[in-house]
Amino acid sequence: MQIKVTCPICGIEKDLNIPDVVFAQKKFGTIKIQVPQNAVCSEHQFIVFVDSKGIIRGYEKIDLQMAIPTEETELEKKGILTLRKLIQMYGLYGLFSLIHAKIFNYPVYIMINNESEDITDRLNKIGNSILPNQYKGAAGVNFILEQDYDKVKLKEKNALVLDSHKNILNTPWDEKLKFEEDTIQKAVEIIDEEEQLLLMQQGIAKLINEAEYTKNLLENIREIYEDDLMERIAKEMMIPKITHYRLSLIKNFIKQRYSPNLASKIKNKVEEFLDLL
Repeated sequence: MQIKVTCPICGIEKDLNIPDVVFAQKKFGTIKIQVPQNAVCSEHQFIVFVDSKGIIRGYEKIDLQMAIPTEETELEKKGILTLRKLIQMYGLYGLFSLIHAKIFNYPVYIMINNESEDITDRLNKIGNSILPNQYKGAAGVNFILEQDYDKVKLKEKNALVLDSHKNILNTPWDEKLKFEEDTIQKAVEIIDEEEQLLLMQQGIAKLINEAEYTKNLLENIREIYEDDLMERIAKEMMIPKITHYRLSLIKNFIKQRYSPNLASKIKNKVEEFLDLL
């Protein structure tokens, strides 16, 4: 199927050919298609949201711009997955999604064409390596040898689903993946591939430390407003005041990893006011 895509940054238009199999499925709603640099314009990459009829429903910019080396690195020759290789395999947005799913404990299903693409153990190993010990080994990545979307049987409804064309078929979240994008941006600025992973670990551990503090606080109170919580986290952890986006990540981590009821103790004054109208 051919769809006319417009770069959301510079406005350049171009017709793209998308495999019909992507739209043949009925199981999922909006499909996120990754558009790399040079596919529509020479400078930008972005996500296009397309429904099962091929109608574009929206766009999302990817601010991270990087040149990916084409030659295999020494670590990759040893069978070790690197950021470069993961971006090459799943695209930037696919990698953001995989990291998000791992941090927030969403199961992942990747549809493949043949068994040689099944790298379950290696992908789960690198996914676990970015998390503190107590969070390793929960929801993992599952490879499905299937291209007929209607035959896919998912054990969980809240799963991330990708295909072998680097398309994201289902995401069980609505939020943008700014944290993951910023994490990768900082990592790829480092040449040493092992140091890239270490930097990712540190950034994710910092977020989890804030979530653990918040979880312990919520266990001992009835409820707390967002602004009050943001100030309290900053004061007790001796860090600059966090943003509402950062707090939403903390709240979602508590919801996914601990308890939805615990996360519901975080209240929003504006939402409460609107509920009274």
